[in-house]
Amino acid sequence: MPELPLFPLQIVVFPGESVPLHIFEPRYRQLVKDTLQSGDPFGIVLTRRTRQTATPEDREPTHEVGCTVRMESNEAFPDGRFNISCIGEQRFRIVEKLGERPYWVANVELLEDPPDAESAEAYSAYSDTAGLYREHLGLALALQNSWQRTYRLPRRPNPLVNHIASSIEAPASVKQEVLKSESTVEQLNLLSRILRASNRQLTDRVGLHHKQRYEGLGVGN
Repeated sequence: MPELPLFPLQIVVFPGESVPLHIFEPRYRQLVKDTLQSGDPFGIVLTRRTRQTATPEDREPTHEVGCTVRMESNEAFPDGRFNISCIGEQRFRIVEKLGERPYWVANVELLEDPPDAESAEAYSAYSDTAGLYREHLGLALALQNSWQRTYRLPRRPNPLVNHIASSIEAPASVKQEVLKSESTVEQLNLLSRILRASNRQLTDRVGLHHKQRYEGLGVGN
């Protein structure tokens, strides 16, 4: 069971997602240095931290499931800060928290794709969710007075989950429900509910946008 350095944040990361981070706290500067030396990944896990200056309780990882990330590039500043770019790799579950050294470390279980990832039910849910996501992309482009003929999406259910979940706007608590689910069908259904609600809002915004645009082009008699 591997030990994994943890970076508790107020974000949820999915496999394949690009994650830029600005590192300024001393403990996480050390995490970056250690990771650069070892070449190993570290884990990002959602925390309920809300205060600017965190107490030890705020810093503690408060959710069991997170995602490993691997640094792809880094920029070091003279004062010790870093800008780093990471890519999400694999879900994990915290089995045992080992404390702060000075950053949090835990024994974790690396999680494979859910057991129903290639089931007929997953491919049926895939079709529904992919359709809603294409609609979502079209509406977002319409707000920019743009359009695109086709959208290339992952062809399998689980990669689609990661692709959509990492790209849409939703509260971190909602994304956490998607990340921790052990059913691809459930993940896709959760994403479909998010997309339906978002698409309704986007539809209203597009209608208002077009109305304002065309009224602005009108010529008074």
